[in-house]
Formats: sequence, C-alpha cells, structure tokens
Amino acid sequence: MIRVNDLTIAFGRTVAINNLSLEIGPGVFGLFGQNGSGKSTLLRAIAGLVRPTYGQVIGRGHRVNLSDETFRRSIGYAGHESGLYGRLTVGENLRLFGSLYGVGPGRVGEAIRELDLGRFEHTRAEALSAGTRRRASVARALLHEPPILLLDEPYANLDDEAANLVSAAVEPWKAGERIALIATHGAKKVKAFADGGIILRDGRLVMQGRYDHPNTATAST
Repeated sequence: MIRVNDLTIAFGRTVAINNLSLEIGPGVFGLFGQNGSGKSTLLRAIAGLVRPTYGQVIGRGHRVNLSDETFRRSIGYAGHESGLYGRLTVGENLRLFGSLYGVGPGRVGEAIRELDLGRFEHTRAEALSAGTRRRASVARALLHEPPILLLDEPYANLDDEAANLVSAAVEPWKAGERIALIATHGAKKVKAFADGGIILRDGRLVMQGRYDHPNTATAST
C-alpha cells in the first residue's frame, strides 16, 4: 500500500501538489493528467526524491525515507532523465545497478531480453536514440523487481512495438503484492492492461478507480 496524506509540495510560489490524499493498493495503475497536473512531482515524492512541504507519503507501512536502505531497495524509479551513465554501455549500466541491488547476471540478461536491448548491450548509453535510452531506463528501474515501480512517461519516443515491450515488462506487477504506477499521456496504452487509473488536475485528485473492463473505470474520490 502507498498512502499519501494531506500532501502539499510547493516550489516557491508554485504549488505542484495541493493537499492531496489517496491510497494505492497492489496492481498496475496509470497516473493521468495534463502537463503541470503534478504527476511527476507525485512520483518523485513517493520515490523520496522531493520532500513534502506539508503532509507525508507512506510506502509499505513506512514513511518515505531515502536514508533507509530497505526503503531504497523497495523502489524502482525511471524519471525524465535516464539515470544511466553515458560512457558505460547498456550492459555495463545494468550490471552495475544490478550489483548494487544484489541482482545476478541471469536477471540482468532477462531484463535485456524483456526490453529487446540485446543489440545495444555493447553500445554506450550516450549513443542511444531517445527511445532506446528510455527502454534501457525502464530496464534499470525494474531490474531488481522492486515492490514499488514508478515510471514517468515510459512510452515517450517509443513506437507501438517498443511501447508493447514496456507494457509486457510491467505486467508482472499485476500479480502479488507489488505496485506499479505509470505517469503518462498515453492513457490508451496503459488502460489496455492496467488495473486502474488516477487522474490529477492542478495537483489535486480528480478521480481514482479500478477498471472493470479494459476501458471502464469505477470512480472514487
């Protein structure tokens, strides 16, 4: 469970998240809204990368705290920046991050296959196209199969085939007690397989619901 309690995040006079409260249970959920709605800021708050101005975020029963190694290991986050080392190859990046999480070469190989990165394994990250870099960033985030997976615009710069690879790689989070939260403008792609969706506007919750069918949501606020 992720629990957001009376969360407000302001950057100077700009309020990105405005007294937001919500709960997110296990499954895969889309996070929707226009630019400036607060999607990215909310993901960063859950990941512990931005501090609340007011309120709090609780992840897996504990207040978000990046100094807690157990919490850090429970999060997989891919933001607008790839998080990859440009002068390292795709394979070197994933093996490096895998070693930090205690992930062996077998799992690294699986992530490379899942995101169809085999032909780029020996290519430096700085030489990748924007779309391939995005897939490699997603592979890095889900490499250690974290209980909480946070993806910010993972479909950016991807064609339909590559977008389907991302969706397939995230689909295992539909089972068990894990949570995947996908912030995206590509609502159609997420609704095709997600368990539910959350809509933000001006940093506030507009709608939250689970899908009874691929394109049907039951709203709750």
